[in-house]
Parts: sequence; structure tokens; C-alpha cells
Amino acid sequence: MAKEKKDVQQVSYDLTGRNELILTESKSMRDDLVFKDEVLDKVKFVACLDGTTEVTVEMAASYYEVPTDTIQSVIRRNRSELNEYSEVRVLKGKTLTDFKTRVQGEHAFKGISSLTLLTRRGLLRIGMLLTESEVAKSIRNYLLNVEEIADAEQRQWAIEREISKRERRRLTDSIQAFYNGSLKDKGFEYATFTNLVYKVLWDTDANGLREMYSLEKKEAIRDALSTEDLRKVVDVETAISSLIRLNKDYREIRNELVAGKENFR
Repeated sequence: MAKEKKDVQQVSYDLTGRNELILTESKSMRDDLVFKDEVLDKVKFVACLDGTTEVTVEMAASYYEVPTDTIQSVIRRNRSELNEYSEVRVLKGKTLTDFKTRVQGEHAFKGISSLTLLTRRGLLRIGMLLTESEVAKSIRNYLLNVEEIADAEQRQWAIEREISKRERRRLTDSIQAFYNGSLKDKGFEYATFTNLVYKVLWDTDANGLREMYSLEKKEAIRDALSTEDLRKVVDVETAISSLIRLNKDYREIRNELVAGKENFR
């Protein structure tokens, strides 16, 4: 147990010890890493246009969970870099007509006179340049840190840790934007929902897990969890986020999840 905990903490340190924003500033580093486009699917599944390995600007925005205008702005500012490696192209006229017919049928993209497409490497380069996206941040952390971890098990743990951080942000955003239940004025929403996650999975709360893993108060509980446990945490937090967005109160959410807790274990 002690050795496993030490390894996990070391991986956590590696993930936070280097500044992922260095990729937004260094074109040479982006060029060195852009061929590793398989990282895209490790962080989040990429849905390309049928029969291609390209995405539209709208699909890129969906992947990085940002407005379309944000992707368009990144492309405008870095057009020469994307063009240099043929990672972006604009279709017009007959080329666009032929593409629409071949990829989606003649009625696809109806009414547009031009279409901007990004290759998978172009999509990855966008992630190395994009500062407003949690998904992009996870990708940069993976590129700079996870690939350097030799042990496959630790590498997989690091991937899941990055995903869990992003999903945690989704839960806290849901609480802030949508939760109006009985906890709203008490200031305990985040801690209470976090303890609910632990109760559903392990019949305990944060204090119980700290005792179980012999953690100090400032040590992150998730850094002590296994890869499989991190996945379970993400599953429960995703369920809670969805129920909050359906305007469920804490008591309803608690009762529903506790009653079905075996589905998450």
C-alpha cells in the first residue's frame, strides 16, 4: 500500500511539475509533438466526418467544449503555422460540392459557400494553442508528462487522473450554474456532493477515505485512488451533474444514487 501510494504521488507531481502552457508559446515543441495525434482519443473520443480523418470548426469546438468563435480565432491567429503542415484547408466551389456529395450527400452543409476542415494533427495543434479549454489543458499535460512515465500502469493512472479533473470541473460548474436546492444557501454544496460520491462508492466520506489511505489534510484523495476507482468517481460525478441539470434536489439525487449504488461499484 505504501509503495503504491508513493508511486501515485510521484505521478501526480510529474503532472503538475511542468508548465503545460509552454506549448502555447513554443512552435518548435508543437512541431515535435503534433504527430502524436493518438492522444486525442486517449483524452476524449474524436468524431471525424464520415470516411475522413478531418473535422469541421464546429466539431473542433465541440471536442474542446468551447464556442465556435474561439476555434475560428485560434485558426486566424495561427493560419500560417497550420498551413505550413497542411493541417487546415478551405473548400470552395466545385471542390466543396464534390466533397459534400462524397462525404455526406448532396444536401449536407446546405447553403454554405466555404468549409474549413482540420486534420487530426490540426485538431491536436489547436489543443496546444487553446488556453480556454479544460480538454486542451488535459491534452497538453498528457503530451508533456504522461508520455514520459515509463510504467504502463502509472501512465494509465495519469490519463484517468486528467480525465477525472476535467469531469470534476464539470460537476462544480453544474452546481454553480444549475443547483438551486436545499443546500444552496448553506455553503456546503461542493463538499456535500463530493461526500455523496464517496458514500455511493465506498459507504464513507472524505474523512473516512483520508483515514483509509493515511492521508494528511492537504493531500488530494484522488491521488491515492486506483485507475479503476478514478473511473468510478467520474461515473458518479457525471450522473450527479446530469441530475442537477434536471433540477433535482440533493435529497432526490442522494436517494436515487444510493438506491442504485451497486451499478457504480
